[in-house]
Amino acid sequence: MSNHLHLNRRHILGGATAGAAALALAACSRTDQGGDGEGGGLLEQAQDGGKLRIARAEEAPYAFTADDGSTTGQSVDVHTYLLDKLGIKADQIEWINTEWDSLIPGLGSTHDMVIAGMYVTPERCEAVAFADPDYVMPDALLVEAGNPGGWTTLNAMAETDGVIGVMNGTSEQEVADAIFDAERINVQADLAALILELKAGRCDAIGLTRANLKLAADADGELEVTEGFWLTDPDSGEDIIGAGAAVFQPKDANFRDALNEELGKLLEDTATWEGLVSEYGFTVEENHPDGLTAEDLCPGTYQ
Repeated sequence: MSNHLHLNRRHILGGATAGAAALALAACSRTDQGGDGEGGGLLEQAQDGGKLRIARAEEAPYAFTADDGSTTGQSVDVHTYLLDKLGIKADQIEWINTEWDSLIPGLGSTHDMVIAGMYVTPERCEAVAFADPDYVMPDALLVEAGNPGGWTTLNAMAETDGVIGVMNGTSEQEVADAIFDAERINVQADLAALILELKAGRCDAIGLTRANLKLAADADGELEVTEGFWLTDPDSGEDIIGAGAAVFQPKDANFRDALNEELGKLLEDTATWEGLVSEYGFTVEENHPDGLTAEDLCPGTYQ
């Protein structure tokens, strides 16, 4: 286990914002329909050769469109590997590309599960069944080259007059909603739109996971990414672990459990895990979850 993870893994996001509560309510209205959660169901249908509709957002390096038009990314490669271990082949998957804030509300209607590197939070766990994390990732800020504002972390920025850019439906937006004045939050649908806002001077920094932002900075000499940090819970002052996982309807918890079993085997085989994720900039030292579970992150809301 890395020292960074060991020092922080006990900390989780506390109180829900109004936006998070609305998201959970919307998701519950979708995910509680049908099914009894006992055997069969989605897992059995997929193992019998049926189609599996998996939603993802366009967000490198977790899930994005490759040059050849296929869906690729860290979360995609890890989970297609795990699904194959369960007897579910890549050609059975129908990838559904959607906006980030539609991933949970559409679960059970437009798609069957989500593979998008989505962070496990207590609020989301009230609405959906998370698999165990397959990675951990600190946040960062994307700024203009040279960081003229001297921005360091999202929480520290709240104590200034700076405007933060966040992606709709993300953990960064939840925290920003709790600690920034509303007029100092610039919300956009995706990172590309946020970068346009940053360059136009309509926000001073963008808060998102460091992996996304490093890719953007590496591709654009006008941009720079800060050092990584954990978001801080505005109520408790404790760090929030950014840990991503697959998402299921609660009635498909047996599918989640089967995936967790295969994930546990993969995470024990660190060489194979790193072989799947290293091309996306993930390393064992910084990004391996090392036994962290969804239940650890959602002690009162896990299902």
